[in-house]
Amino acid sequence: MKRAGILALLAALCPLTLFAQTPSIIVTGGKIFTNDPAKPFVEALAIRGDRIIATGTDEQILASIVGTQNVRRIKLDKHVVVPGINDAHTHPGLGPVGLVLGTGAASTFAQVSAALSAAVDESAPDIWLIGEVGGAVMLDESVTRATLDQLAPNRKVLLRSFTGHGTILSSRALQELGIENNVTDPLGGRFGRNPDGTLNGRAFEYAEYPLIRKIGELTQLQGDLTVALSSFSNEALRFGITSIQAMPFEEEKAFRQAWDATDSPIRLRHIFIPLVVPPPLPRPGPPPRGTNGLKWILDGTPIEKGAAVRTPYPDGGGTGRQNFTTITRLLRRGPETNQQLLLHAVGDAMIATVFKEMANISGINWPAERPRIEHADGLLPDLDPQARTLGVVAVLNPSHFFARTLFPPGGFSRAKSLLAANIPIAIGSDGPLNPWLNIMLAVHRRDNPTEALTREEAIAAYTLGSAFAEKQPDKGMLAPGKLADLVVLSQDVFTVPVTALPDTRSFLTMIGGKIVLEEWPPELP
Repeated sequence: MKRAGILALLAALCPLTLFAQTPSIIVTGGKIFTNDPAKPFVEALAIRGDRIIATGTDEQILASIVGTQNVRRIKLDKHVVVPGINDAHTHPGLGPVGLVLGTGAASTFAQVSAALSAAVDESAPDIWLIGEVGGAVMLDESVTRATLDQLAPNRKVLLRSFTGHGTILSSRALQELGIENNVTDPLGGRFGRNPDGTLNGRAFEYAEYPLIRKIGELTQLQGDLTVALSSFSNEALRFGITSIQAMPFEEEKAFRQAWDATDSPIRLRHIFIPLVVPPPLPRPGPPPRGTNGLKWILDGTPIEKGAAVRTPYPDGGGTGRQNFTTITRLLRRGPETNQQLLLHAVGDAMIATVFKEMANISGINWPAERPRIEHADGLLPDLDPQARTLGVVAVLNPSHFFARTLFPPGGFSRAKSLLAANIPIAIGSDGPLNPWLNIMLAVHRRDNPTEALTREEAIAAYTLGSAFAEKQPDKGMLAPGKLADLVVLSQDVFTVPVTALPDTRSFLTMIGGKIVLEEWPPELP
């Protein structure tokens, strides 16, 4: 058969779109998970510029380059490809800098005390002493500035809950920050006080956040933030993360300048978190330049028993707390500034309040706004109808699922049943960055097996779901016309033992048709 006849036959067997453009890159011989319902898995795809132009079998894609030159061919040798991971909720940055105590979420106060005493002996007197703690310390109200002052006299001490929703400061630390006993509680936050009204060193929510930023500004040296973000970017690329939806606590301009200085190829969505909400509430106006999205923190977490719940916590911990007495103006602020709302609302009482107030605001097409509930642990089944009516997206954090048992009984920390209820889900880390660890936690639900996702569902939530959550229809699917953001993985994430998933790494990460990480093993051609 003559060459013209061969090409005619191939054209008849292949979609015409394969020949509409000449590819610059083809990827063949693999197991490619597309997120495209029409073709969930394919062998090969073709790329031109920053877009995918075709997917199909090896034969179909190879036909698209017959008679052409200067086309790079990536031979997968049966390796798995998935769309680039899109972390829908992460907090890159550096924060306060000082001598880290080496404590953590599970530390007892005895362990914190020992670490603090040792740090006093081996550090200069002007260094900040910084420790991470968990519920054991944050729920022990006897741990106050007086306690820290006794263990570390005249030292700047910061103990912070690993959740970011509670802080204990020494007297010297409060003095350094200019916080005096007559300080008033800000909207959305509170300072802990002794019976006589003096500060006890504890600060929560919107009382805490400006202090953490200020400590960071006092302790970070020039270039520190850029170095931290560069390390973050390099780690993310090796995990196959191509997009991040970032909620930094650093000052917006400083964060953006430091991120730009990294020259990272990762797609950044910089979400604005107002850390101060002074009375009167800010007038409508755009968030800082370079940001996209507006986040409000409406309650706390179950670790400190701060998530607002409708049924009391099982061990007498009350029902949590809503940070604001009313949220109507906060909710309106999103549509007024043409910014998507991202609402930290963990407890079921908080989510119920959000839905009630949204429904009472007239003149807003909420599904078009696509409001997000960050964490969504308390999005319980009775709230599903309202969630669907309002067009809510639930952004889940699998590393939080362990805390399900801290909530009152009632089906907290859902995943599978949200999909069954036709509520869109996305996944963000908000903790360990490793997406394959988070995917393992989503599919291996020892806390509640009925809420386990399949591997395909979890990867879809981390890619296509996250793209939907940020209103980016070009991302998250490997199909013609979509962005060529993809990852070649070190193992078959659909078949390896579930406990091996966290070991997954990227052999090749591509963003917009450009290879930004390439670490092929020797056995690959």
